[in-house]
Amino acid sequence: MVLIVIENLESFSPWLLYEYEHAYELVKDDLLITNVKDRKLKEELEKRGIRFREESVVEILNELPKPWVVLEPKAEEVLDPEETAGTVIVGGILGSHPPKGRTWELLTSRLPEEVLKRNIGPHQFSIDGAVAMAWLVSKGKRLEEIPIKVGLEIKVGEMPGMEIYDELPYAYPIIDGQVFFSEKVKKYLERNLLGDHLSNL
Repeated sequence: MVLIVIENLESFSPWLLYEYEHAYELVKDDLLITNVKDRKLKEELEKRGIRFREESVVEILNELPKPWVVLEPKAEEVLDPEETAGTVIVGGILGSHPPKGRTWELLTSRLPEEVLKRNIGPHQFSIDGAVAMAWLVSKGKRLEEIPIKVGLEIKVGEMPGMEIYDELPYAYPIIDGQVFFSEKVKKYLERNLLGDHLSNL
């Protein structure tokens, strides 16, 4: 049974919380969030029954089952189902486009050499999407067997004679025929991006 660890590397925001919650809804108690120091984030995770630790995964690594794997976009080898019997570590970083290599800088470079470095394909995933990919691989799926959707168009509002859309450039796995994307993130973007669009008119 895989343990998926998200190393939190962001300040609190509703978007971040909703991605963590969405990941938890899929993998349940196979999820642990580390490096949670923000009081608000602790409170919100506790409300949802999501396990977390204040310490970084770097500090508690020896407590976690082996083998240890970190999802690293720069890694040369892809994640294999046989490597997911222990702990898979995911960087809790909200994406930037194009990627800035923050997973390596903030997480991978701090881990011991024995931690396997693996990628999940050429695309940048959301945090919950990366968790879902790792979870699906742990169930025996190979990466090439997992359908994904690259880029999502989000309708953020309407005005007379026009609809307003925004595009997310990230990749999302498709599970049971549905794009794995948080409805709460969608509603959050609808509320916040519409204002951005209107201010630029």
